[in-house]
Amino acid sequence: MIYNAGSKDGNKVAAAAVVNNDIFSIRLPDEAKIFTAEAKAIELAFEYIRISKNTHFTIFSDSLSCLHNMNIDHPFLLSILNN
Repeated sequence: MIYNAGSKDGNKVAAAAVVNNDIFSIRLPDEAKIFTAEAKAIELAFEYIRISKNTHFTIFSDSLSCLHNMNIDHPFLLSILNN
């Protein structure tokens, strides 16, 4: 199970994915939008999947807008899915 989230607090923006007790996070530019943070969190989850030896995963995301936009031609989300 991989949990992910993007967060914006004032001007501070970050994304994270959590697997078991491991946290993968990244600080984003202050001007980044919350959508970008949520999408980056999903990308972090996929990056973990690519390097993991496990073969089955479930990603939990609370970003309905990112999940919805994966069904349309959103350039940033398509780049995540195509890698």
